[in-house]
Amino acid sequence: MGSDRDNLALMTAPPLSFTRRSLLAATGASALTRMSGVASAAASEAPDTIQSWLAAHAKAVRTVDFQDEDFSDLEPLAGAIGAARVVQLGEPSHNAGTCFAAKARIIRFLHQRLGFDVVVWESGIYDVELVEAALRAGEEPSAAAQRGILRNWAGSEECRPLFAYAQRSHKTARPLAMAGFDSSLTSPFVNLAAELRQYASGLRRPALRGEAVAMTEEMIQAFAALTAYIEAFDVIEKGMTGASGEARKQTFARWEQETGAKLRPNRAMLDRFTQAQGRLAEMLRVHDAEFARIAGARRSGFMRRVVGSLSARAANLYQQFGTDVPPSTDGGLAEQNRRDAHNAENLRWLIEQGYPGRGTIIWAHNAHVMNAYYEAPGWKTIRLEPGANVMKPHGVFLADWLARDLYTIGFTAYSGSDGWKGLHASPIAPARDGSLEGRLQRLGQPYMFVDLRAARGADHPLQGAHVLRAPKYDEVEIQDITRPYDGLFFIARMDLATLIPS
Repeated sequence: MGSDRDNLALMTAPPLSFTRRSLLAATGASALTRMSGVASAAASEAPDTIQSWLAAHAKAVRTVDFQDEDFSDLEPLAGAIGAARVVQLGEPSHNAGTCFAAKARIIRFLHQRLGFDVVVWESGIYDVELVEAALRAGEEPSAAAQRGILRNWAGSEECRPLFAYAQRSHKTARPLAMAGFDSSLTSPFVNLAAELRQYASGLRRPALRGEAVAMTEEMIQAFAALTAYIEAFDVIEKGMTGASGEARKQTFARWEQETGAKLRPNRAMLDRFTQAQGRLAEMLRVHDAEFARIAGARRSGFMRRVVGSLSARAANLYQQFGTDVPPSTDGGLAEQNRRDAHNAENLRWLIEQGYPGRGTIIWAHNAHVMNAYYEAPGWKTIRLEPGANVMKPHGVFLADWLARDLYTIGFTAYSGSDGWKGLHASPIAPARDGSLEGRLQRLGQPYMFVDLRAARGADHPLQGAHVLRAPKYDEVEIQDITRPYDGLFFIARMDLATLIPS
């Protein structure tokens, strides 16, 4: 799950510990000994059908090294994905270095072996267009990526080979294209503002052009006021890379007092923007044919999606940072639902109209890609059916729409560390023995893939309530662990992400 501060607050917790209650004294110590012995003997004789199934069906993956092109270890993914035209790759956090490396290699496999040639990132729908243009122009790949892809990926050594590969692919007959789907902005708003001005000024009829230019400028000014706080915050944060926690805290507190507080949005700003955005969106809809004549049908559709997404971004900026926003007790649920609903619409447009007929890979957080509901405000429970106080991820929208044309892979880990090498790290405690991760760990492989679709069915051993680390590193009991993801990529030990030196 992305944030406006380019990181995800990890919600790690130690495994639950359980103690066996003492029997009533009346049973006697000898009775307890006899009962324990009988239970142990029964347990040793009873077949562990879940472990047996995993041992037979979980497939070892040899490496996550991007440069290793012997893809024989990834062939089970091809069989599981089958004819699906959209593959989602999740991650337990936006700082999961080993996961980044695994996903990058899988993308290379999907591109070379299965013909997938579009990667859609959990980054701004407009902003990743800047990345794609820079890669095609030959800019240094990591610098190009940081023009619009979330810095946690664009600035990581684990993803760097993927961007270089994508750039090289542009010299071939089947380039690997980069796109974004998020209603959030991942580059300065000035970039989009310039694009909007140019777009409006291209209309041929003078009267309509003048009206479009005026409406566009009104919306730009209104949105710039709403986004001023977070954009200034981002500048400060980027300058604090490598600083200690206390230094960061003091710097942000001083900035908030001297500058930040004056930049925070309020309800009047949001209302002004909402009115301006609504008028411009309606103009783009009514005069779509005229815009299409100057920019093409695809571009006119894209710009309508971009302008439409700004409504979600504006509302969320106000809800997060507004000076007069009402107190919230939902843990950010309204923001997440607003964002994911818009993101699902963006993804549908990209798949149907932006890149029709092309194999699409979606790179996002486990929480967004899953076909299940995330319960607020505690964010510790997964529900398989809709209900009150739940987040509906974009993965639910896509699963309803695409059905078998979608294959979603969640990523999980047994233990390790999460964060940035040399900057900050959070330990990932070993998963409990009875969890799916604990069972996979017993198989002794560093990486494994499990096709959970193959485990669906009323009589399957994996049916019933089981514990899975989803969608982050929390251990969650889920009534059917084959539902949230179609497949699971297991990492025995997660390592930190590595920041590319600036």
